[in-house]
Amino acid sequence: MVMVMTNNDTDLTDLLNNYFEAYQNATKIMADLVAWPLSQNKLSFEQFLILRRIATADEVTLNDIAVQRKVTRSAISRQIKALLSQHYVFQVPDPTDRRRLYLHLTEGGQRVEAQVDQAITEHFDAWVKQLGVPQINQVLEMMQTITNQVAKLGEHSDTSQLHYHH
Repeated sequence: MVMVMTNNDTDLTDLLNNYFEAYQNATKIMADLVAWPLSQNKLSFEQFLILRRIATADEVTLNDIAVQRKVTRSAISRQIKALLSQHYVFQVPDPTDRRRLYLHLTEGGQRVEAQVDQAITEHFDAWVKQLGVPQINQVLEMMQTITNQVAKLGEHSDTSQLHYHH
């Protein structure tokens, strides 16, 4: 059986190919933004985001991070174990519920989080100076719109045959 592609199929294929190309280029650029400072400190991007969350919030738990990031507790637990072994974080039990553990940065964790954050901020600042705040905001708004609309696709019953991996 030979399938004949219609103009709509060709347009969809072209659009999908353009999406793949843009996605690959954008993720490479974004990875380059964080790759060097992370590699210098033996951190993954996920671990840096955890350090950043702990640095900028009070009384953070493993569960808080999992809920915020929309991932499993076990995924965050693996990252926390690595950060504990690197002596970047420590845990303190909640005095009212000893089962709840609050995460804190060690001095080394504070130093590494600040160094990586500064390196990424300086790199990003160069982008902002090159592109301008309005254009950066426009891109961010568009990314958020796409994220919201695609998330809605997964919620509708007429797209139940689509499978998204979270």
